Amino acid sequence: MLYDKYLVTGAKDPVGRLVVQLLLSEGCSVRVLVPPETDSSLLKGMGAEISEGVIFDKDSLKEFLTVEDPRRSAVIHTEEIVSISNNKNLEMRRVNVAGAENLIDMAMRSKIGRFVFLGSAYALDPDSALSGEKVHFDRKEAEGDYASTKAEASEYLMSKVALNKFNASILLPTFIIGPGFSEDYDMNRILRKYLENKVSTVAGGHAFVDVRNVATALVSVCENGEPGGAYILNGEYKSAQDFFAEVSQTSGTEQVKEMPKWTQGKTMAKFVDTFYRITKKDNPKEVYALFMNSPDKNYESTVNGLIPDSEVRKVSESLTDVLKRPGNGVQPDKVDFEKVAAAAEAARDSAEAKSAEETSKVSEAVLKRAEESAARAAQSGEDAEKRAAAAAAARARVQAKIDAAKQREEMNEVVANMKKPEEKPAGESLLSGLSVAAAMEEAKAKRDAEKAAAQKDEITEEEIVGDDQF
Repeated sequence: MLYDKYLVTGAKDPVGRLVVQLLLSEGCSVRVLVPPETDSSLLKGMGAEISEGVIFDKDSLKEFLTVEDPRRSAVIHTEEIVSISNNKNLEMRRVNVAGAENLIDMAMRSKIGRFVFLGSAYALDPDSALSGEKVHFDRKEAEGDYASTKAEASEYLMSKVALNKFNASILLPTFIIGPGFSEDYDMNRILRKYLENKVSTVAGGHAFVDVRNVATALVSVCENGEPGGAYILNGEYKSAQDFFAEVSQTSGTEQVKEMPKWTQGKTMAKFVDTFYRITKKDNPKEVYALFMNSPDKNYESTVNGLIPDSEVRKVSESLTDVLKRPGNGVQPDKVDFEKVAAAAEAARDSAEAKSAEETSKVSEAVLKRAEESAARAAQSGEDAEKRAAAAAAARARVQAKIDAAKQREEMNEVVANMKKPEEKPAGESLLSGLSVAAAMEEAKAKRDAEKAAAQKDEITEEEIVGDDQF
């Protein structure tokens, strides 16, 4: 195992207790956090070190997190309150949110080397897309108060991973069932209402996973999970009808009928709720709320690569153990953690190879685009040279026409400025008093001066007009 010390919360509940058993069976040193005045004789008998405290009191966590080598220590946080009710539960929020955040803060302050959090698949943002093991949490999108508290705590932990490089991972199981839970656990209450009170069932469904698979996955994620990894663990999805058919078959009882469909709709909800409240009978929609919350959600496990050869139990097997093996006698699965580590390493190598292949493909695509861009640039350069040559030719043509036009204007001006000849004596030529040659010479000098001045100003392409303008 990777760490010298394992610090486990929630060890009085089945998930935490199985995690402790699993670690102790591997010869690990384990310390558990238990509330004051809790009967911890079972945990002491296993060989765990006891530390008293509560997660929503930071001061009481100091002793729990004080270890010889924090960097070689790991926290596995399993303590939680589970409720399928949609009503606000302040105690659940106190433990699931404030308590989790306290423990995260104190673990970071104590420089604990590894942190694993027991979350919930139902805390995931339903609209977010999985990218490998990276997921998104949004408490506003989670359905139900329990899922909302788990989403908020998970989001807080992931922010610490991103901002502070905290070495933490999350396991996201679907609804946990199996032996070892108290009579007050939601699933046990559901089973009692069904088997003893014969409460009519409802339409819907839910995904379930066995508590022993959860404990195995938590330790595997602790040993081999990636920092910032969030791993989904799902066992089996069951519709409410199929689930209670399994219960009846396992218990050997007759299956209870579903309440009429028309009584389950929103239209009749107020009338139906009022009827059960007045008659003080069990309202099936409240008893079996679990199956009506997110009834169509099913998840694909992403943790399988960390737990090779670990068979996820069917719902029927979990129900058999719940109904026939209640109490704390349940034992964790036997796991070959050396094989788990080897499988995790192989999975990482495969992921790196895939990443390298994808990087190579991206590089090739970038190179191809660069070559295409260079070809376009070269073509563009050739086109630019052609356009420049054409523009120079056009400027020459325009200048020639401007010179010709000016020459015509100058000739007209010379002619217009000529004075009428004075009357001469008979026999004297009429042109003898006119110095045409001098006038032409003066016009030529003026034209040359204007031409020299015009050459100083370059004609731009925007000033060039078509030949048909002249």
